[in-house]
Parts: sequence; structure tokens; C-alpha cells
Amino acid sequence: MKKWSIIAAGGAVAAFTLGFQGTASSAPTGPQGHPTGCTFQSNFNNGAMAKCENSNGGHYKAAVDCTRWDGGGVVTIEAPRWRTSGWSQVYCPAQTTFRSAGITTKST
Repeated sequence: MKKWSIIAAGGAVAAFTLGFQGTASSAPTGPQGHPTGCTFQSNFNNGAMAKCENSNGGHYKAAVDCTRWDGGGVVTIEAPRWRTSGWSQVYCPAQTTFRSAGITTKST
């Protein structure tokens, strides 16, 4: 009887483990949904521009950090529109100075 319970327990563990493996294998792998080949740069020292070569179903937009003239710190501004192709552009608002360029991505 002990052999049977050990085999049954082992079979339950194997079935339980295989169940999880099946679930994991059906999950997407690789960069699906996430943009790849992305670059960003300063746009005339007043803003940022960004582009991704492959959207892979995801989206991206340019982001810029700007320093306020009144000493109020750094403001991060993102382009208003998510892109799947082409250049995204955003500029520092009035009474700020360009600090750095960046990019924001999302999977859907």
C-alpha cells in the first residue's frame, strides 16, 4: 500500500507540474507587444524626438525633462499621442530649459 500512495503522490505532483508547464508554454515569449529598435534624441535642445523600428503591437512616445526657470525643479513632459510608427516629438514648455530626452513605451 505504501508503494501505491508514493506512486499516486508522485503522479499527482507530475500532473500538477505538467499543468503549469502547459500554461507557461502558451504564454507569449520574446518581445511580443513591446516596441524594439527604439532610439531617442534631443530635438534642437528644446525637446525630444523618439522612434522605434518595430512596434510589435506596442506603442511609444517621446518624453523630455525640462528644468523650470523659477527653481521649481524638473518637469517631465510626454508627447500627447502614442505612436506605432514614425517619429514622436515633444517640446519643453515656456519658461523651462531642456535637460534630457527619453522615450516611454507600453505593450498595448
